[in-house]
Amino acid sequence: MSKNIKTQEAKLDLITKFLDYANIADASYALLDPVFTGVIIDNQGKELEKDLDTQRLGDKHNNQNSTYARAIQARFEQNKIVKIEPKYCISLINTCFDSKEITLDNDISRVGLNDALSKRTIDFVNRFKLLKHQPNTTSGFSATLFEDTKDNNQSNIG
Repeated sequence: MSKNIKTQEAKLDLITKFLDYANIADASYALLDPVFTGVIIDNQGKELEKDLDTQRLGDKHNNQNSTYARAIQARFEQNKIVKIEPKYCISLINTCFDSKEITLDNDISRVGLNDALSKRTIDFVNRFKLLKHQPNTTSGFSATLFEDTKDNNQSNIG
């Protein structure tokens, strides 16, 4: 039984396209506001970082992680444990609490300027240029537009 090489190539090409679309869909859920505003604000409205770069393509800015790369890393690696708070006890009520795992949880402020980025993040931010991001509205709508710099500058909405 001979294998059709063309069919195998077509299947691989299709799988690659599905993977690209899956990455775009996942990245569209990243909190990308700081890429446009240059400021990271926490849930209480407090500025955590300001004067950030606003580049929208590439993983490095002045030899540090770009804001865009940090936002995508926080999304792609959202379940990565970055810190474990130790077990603690309250003696007055004679109760102890287990340690708590702190994850990235799609929080850009938990990805440092010099943290190692995943290969998936580096590949994504060096290929897809961020064109526009509409943050969540009160109704829950959001949209993100990326430009594929590898595939004839095709735009993709996530």
